[in-house]
Amino acid sequence: MAGTAVRVRHLRATHVGGRVEVTARPPARTGARRLTFAVRAVDAEGLPVAEGEIDRAVVDRRRFLEGDL
Repeated sequence: MAGTAVRVRHLRATHVGGRVEVTARPPARTGARRLTFAVRAVDAEGLPVAEGEIDRAVVDRRRFLEGDL
């Protein structure tokens, strides 16, 4: 897969050195070549820090490595 776009909305600050956990939820399987993952970041207290989406494109690995895309 290759990345095509990232959209993140910052919700609140964290302390310098604070712990942040980021998770991504995979999209439902549709057979589409473009996939959009929902992402969310929370701090050590479980409070939301950021949320957004990451778009990925399914590509043929051999063609990608050979520069055919």
